[in-house]
Amino acid sequence: MAEAGGAGVSGIDTGLAYKGTVTAVTGNQYTVPSFIGLGIGKLIGVTNPYALFVSRKGSGTGGAPQGEIQDVTAYTSSSGDVTAAGYSIPIAVGDEVILVHPSIANAVALTGGLAAVLAAITQTTGLCYQGTVTDVPGANQFTIATLAGLGAGKFIDLGGVSSYYAFVFRDAGGGGAAPQGEYQRITNYATLTGNFTALAFSVAVGIGDEVLIIHPFLARIMNMGGVPGTNGNLAANWQAAEADLCTIGAALTRLKVHNLTIGIGAFVGNVTIRLYTDVNGVEQQIYPIPLTTTFNVATDPPAIPVINATFGIKNALRVTLQSDNAADNGAVGEYDYLVEAM
Repeated sequence: MAEAGGAGVSGIDTGLAYKGTVTAVTGNQYTVPSFIGLGIGKLIGVTNPYALFVSRKGSGTGGAPQGEIQDVTAYTSSSGDVTAAGYSIPIAVGDEVILVHPSIANAVALTGGLAAVLAAITQTTGLCYQGTVTDVPGANQFTIATLAGLGAGKFIDLGGVSSYYAFVFRDAGGGGAAPQGEYQRITNYATLTGNFTALAFSVAVGIGDEVLIIHPFLARIMNMGGVPGTNGNLAANWQAAEADLCTIGAALTRLKVHNLTIGIGAFVGNVTIRLYTDVNGVEQQIYPIPLTTTFNVATDPPAIPVINATFGIKNALRVTLQSDNAADNGAVGEYDYLVEAM
C-alpha cells in the first residue's frame, strides 16, 4: 500500500491505494496533503470512483467513522481536497484515511472484508509490511496477527546480517511517546502466530502500536542499520590480570565501528588498552601499535579515542584493560562506542 502524492510521496505508488491524514474539514470535504498532485480527474468517475476508507480515528479510541467507506465525489489535485458523504459520523481532523481503487472497493463489496484486501496490497513487494500489535506474549516480543503465515525464517538471518527491522510507526497512545520512532533488529519470527522477537526498545512495544517490518536493504538506505551509541562502565581487578571491559559485535556480524573511546579517569597506574578479534579463525591482538603503548591519567587525557575513524569488523571486537598499579584493582573503566551495520 502506498502513501503517495506530489507533497508527500512515500512508498511505492501502485495506484491501488493512497494513505494520508486529514488536516482540515469543510463539510464533506477533507484536506489530505499527501493526496496533492495525484492528477486532475484521477480519483473520480461516473460509475467507478475511488472510495475513501477511514482506517483509524485520530483520537485512537475507535468507533465511527473508523472502518467506514464511501465513494469519492470530488477531488482537487492542487490542494488534496477529497469529497465523500454518507459516513455515520463525519470524518475529523487527525483521522487516517485510505483512497481505495474502484477494483479494490468492488472486491470489498463482494467479500465484505476490507482488511484482508488491503493486507494483500501491503504485502506485494516484500520490502515493507505494516501491521498493528495484537498481543505481547513476552519480553521483547509482539504479535501482529495479520502478518502470520509468511513463512518460517522470513524476517531473520541466523548470521544477524540481513534481518528485517521493526519500526514503531505509531504508538497506540497517540501522543508520540516511546517507542514511537524507534527501530530494532528482528531476532525471531513465528510464522504460525505472527509473533516477532526484536532487540529491546527503550519502552516495550504495546498492544495497538502500529509497526512497520522493513527489509534490511531499505533499512540500510534509511540508516536503520545503525545501532544507537553504546556506553557503559565496569569495575574489575585490572592489575591482578588483564580483564575484559566490553565486546563490540558478534561472530559473523559485519559492522563499521566509527568510534571507540575508553575512559581511564579513575585509574592511577599505567594502563594498557588491548583489542582482539578473529584473524583467520583465531583470536589475535590487533591493538595497540606498538604493543607496549600505555596511558596514564597524569600525563594523558582521561578519555582515549582508541578508534576515531571507520574500522570494519566481521567478528567480535574484544576490549581489555590492564594496569601496573594494585591501587587500580576495583577501579571503574568506561567505554563509549558507535557502530553501523554493513
